[in-house]
Amino acid sequence: MTAIVSSMITRTEDTVRPRPVALHRDVLLATDGSPAAYAATRVVGAIATRWPVTAHAITVVPPPSLAFDPIGASIVVNAGLERELAREVRQQLATASPAASVWHHETSVGSPATEIVRVANQRGCNLIVLGLRPHAFLDRMFRDETALSVMRQANVPVLAITPGLSRVPRRIAVAIDFSRASIAAARAALNVLDDNGSLILVYVEPPAEPQREESEGYAAIYAQGVAAAFARLRQDLATRTAATVEAVVLQGSVVPELVSFAERAEVDVIAMGSQRHSIARRAFVGSVTTGLARAATRSLFVIPPGREGTPNR
Repeated sequence: MTAIVSSMITRTEDTVRPRPVALHRDVLLATDGSPAAYAATRVVGAIATRWPVTAHAITVVPPPSLAFDPIGASIVVNAGLERELAREVRQQLATASPAASVWHHETSVGSPATEIVRVANQRGCNLIVLGLRPHAFLDRMFRDETALSVMRQANVPVLAITPGLSRVPRRIAVAIDFSRASIAAARAALNVLDDNGSLILVYVEPPAEPQREESEGYAAIYAQGVAAAFARLRQDLATRTAATVEAVVLQGSVVPELVSFAERAEVDVIAMGSQRHSIARRAFVGSVTTGLARAATRSLFVIPPGREGTPNR
C-alpha cells in the first residue's frame, strides 16, 4: 500500500537545543574479521570518532573439535584458529576505523551469541554492534544466526549492521505501535542518529476491510486516536533532539511493509522494541524482529524488553 506521509518538523529555526550526551558510553563490537563484520567495524569507528565512547572488540572462536582420518587417528579441528582470527581482526580494525588504536580487543572460545552477551554484561557495555547478513534455511537449521540470537539474549540495545552502512546513521525508521517498548526504541534511536538526521515513526495498521456505514464513526475515532498518539510522541521527542521527525502510516503486514518502506525512503536503520516470545510461539508465529533480521535488507537497532533508553547523562 502507498504510505501516508506527514512531515513533522520538531524544531523551529529560532529554537535550537544542543544534542544530548550519547547514551552509549561503552560499545562492544563483535567481529570475526569477515566481510559482514567490516561494515560494523566502520560504524563503531564513526561513532567513536564523533562521540565520547570506549570501544571494545570481541572475537569468538568455536571450541576445538575432534575429527577422524581414514585410519582412525583423531585430528583437532580449529587448532590455532584463535590466533589467526585475532590477527585478521586487528588488521581489519586498523584499516576500517581510525579509532582502532584505542580499542580493547579480546578473543573468547565458545558459543558466539552466548560469549558476546556475557562479555557485554561483564564489561558493562551499553551497546552491542555486530554484522548482519541474510540467512538461508540451512543457516537456521544449524542455528547459524548469531545476530538474531544476540538480539534475543542481550539486555542492552543491539545494532546489527548490513554491508551497505559504514557511517553514523542519517535516516532511522522506528516501528511504532505506541507501546512502551516502541516508544523506548524511538528515544534510544536518537542516540545513534546523525545530528542532522531524520527519525521516521512508522505505524503499520492492519489491512483495511470494506467499510460499512455504521463503522465510519469508529474509523474516524481510530484515525484521530493515532494522530493524537503521534502528537504526544513528537512532543516528547522534541525535547531530546534537533533532528527532523516524521510520521508515516502504512497498511498491511508489518515486516513486508517495513522492508518496502525502508527501501523506498532510503532508510539506513530500522529500530524497534523487542518482544520476547515463548519457543512455541516463535516457532509457529515468529516476530517482527525475526522477520527483519532474516531479511537483512537494512541495518537493525533492537531495544530489549524493559529498556527505557531514556537516560542521556
